[in-house]
Amino acid sequence: MPRVKTKKRRFTANEIGRYASVAVAAVSGVFCIVVATLLIANYLQIQAFNPLDNPQMLGLRAQWAASPNADAKLLQEIRGMDLLARKAFFTSQSHLKMGGYLLTGGVIVLLVSIRLVSRFGPKLPIPSPETPASTYWLSRAYARELLAFTGVGVALVALVAAYFTRVDMPLEINSTDGTNGAKEASPPVPWETLQQNWPSFRGPGGYGVAFHTTTPVDWDLAAGKNVKWKAATALPGANSPVVWGHRVFVSGADANAREVYCFDADSGQALWKHGVEKMPGTPEKPPKVGEETGFAAPTMAAYGDRVFAIFANGDLVCLDFDGQKKWGKNLGLPDNHYGHASSLLAFENLLFVQYDQKTNGKLYALAIADGHEVWSANRGKISWSSPVCAKTLSGFQLVLNSAKDVDAFDPVSGKPLWHVSCLDGEVAPSPAYGGGMFFVANDMATASAIRFASGEPPKPEIAWQWDESLPDVSSPVCTDRHFYLATSRGEIVCLDAATGKKLWAQECTDGFYASPILVGDRIYAVDMKGTTIIFKTGDTYEAIGSPKLGEDTTATPAFMDKRIYFRTSKQLICIAEN
Repeated sequence: MPRVKTKKRRFTANEIGRYASVAVAAVSGVFCIVVATLLIANYLQIQAFNPLDNPQMLGLRAQWAASPNADAKLLQEIRGMDLLARKAFFTSQSHLKMGGYLLTGGVIVLLVSIRLVSRFGPKLPIPSPETPASTYWLSRAYARELLAFTGVGVALVALVAAYFTRVDMPLEINSTDGTNGAKEASPPVPWETLQQNWPSFRGPGGYGVAFHTTTPVDWDLAAGKNVKWKAATALPGANSPVVWGHRVFVSGADANAREVYCFDADSGQALWKHGVEKMPGTPEKPPKVGEETGFAAPTMAAYGDRVFAIFANGDLVCLDFDGQKKWGKNLGLPDNHYGHASSLLAFENLLFVQYDQKTNGKLYALAIADGHEVWSANRGKISWSSPVCAKTLSGFQLVLNSAKDVDAFDPVSGKPLWHVSCLDGEVAPSPAYGGGMFFVANDMATASAIRFASGEPPKPEIAWQWDESLPDVSSPVCTDRHFYLATSRGEIVCLDAATGKKLWAQECTDGFYASPILVGDRIYAVDMKGTTIIFKTGDTYEAIGSPKLGEDTTATPAFMDKRIYFRTSKQLICIAEN
């Protein structure tokens, strides 16, 4: 009997397309479910145990904060744990970022393949009028498509929920020196070393308290009395001198050039001058700035063997102590109607830039080593004040003023700590700290004392407010018992730190732009004509002296052991007792 040959069935192009699309949809669907599950698990793990909130490390930090004379071994242990915590944090953020990309790609492939399944599928029969609509849709291929889209929606929810866990500490490498990754950081400079120098505006931590208490109380520039040296800079600048070891740094700029100057602290000899060249993003045209602000208003920051300067056009540069550029970047032309004025601050291998603008302002924490962004925080309101970093009973806090608010952050992680709304107007004064409280003040607003109620974490509350004579440029300073204000109208006011009661007010001949500084049991307040009002801290005004420079002065001086470094409108001056 002859064998009957059966003809093999050939698949149509539509069938091949449909089967391939179904296979891709199945694989991509399983892929999305697996990735979404892993992202959610990562999210839950971080919520349960954030490496930056390690109780053991927080305990050690609290122990160190409560013990100013803690040994180096404890500090080294904290640094070691902090390094491990940061590595764990960055690893988890990297996993979240990669998972987000993978899930996004998987969802796109799934959506495309589902659409292709419908396209290549057979045409569905037209339902008879008797068929109920509900059973019709459940019995047709569209039900599968509806379920698939529901699954995609669940995956997208997982993606969004997991992706938003990255906001605590984003790491975006954006160095202009050719690096494409974070360099191995050297150990942070100890707080004790920062205190012994004058590394930033208003000294260590930026809140106006000098570590050295041996500074002179008498000098005369015209007569040369106690004037150790004088030096000039080629370009003007409203910024204050910073001092690290045997070096003094200032910056200068005009509409066409930007420069950083380094002087020998002992002799005043110019060691080097660095001209800041254009970098990627540097605007071709200079910004419009106020006459008093100028193009180099922000005070520099020194840290270890690095020094940093920022200018009105957004150029930020890092130099070593020999004047060689290590890295630089442009932060964008600031939208600021007076010009950028906020000074730089460095702590724990991070450089803090309060880049306030009319819109889209930011607080940046940049790596000292290569300038990449470690974390950042959005700023709601503009200001011209500068950040402070204070050692509180709860650890170090980075505190900033804006036109409405006072905000505090953990300086290392960027975690928001607290927020108080108590300011108004165009805020230039920076916060002060003393006696466990933060103090803020601004003309056309109030002076406020912010204390902390018991609890974990401690909650801020306004202890008192005072609204009479207030500063519009000069920042306040305080002791454990007193709160001092110097105004541009020539008033110096002392308030009781506990109650806000006015203890005394002193009328002076000229007003103040420079901020008063606490040096031991004395306050130094430099008026705009270069006269330094020196008085004792206390419940009554007790004058010590009023030595003169005889030159216009708006910059806050730097106070070191047996020396004061002034910057006037004409020159840099070192005062030291002979």
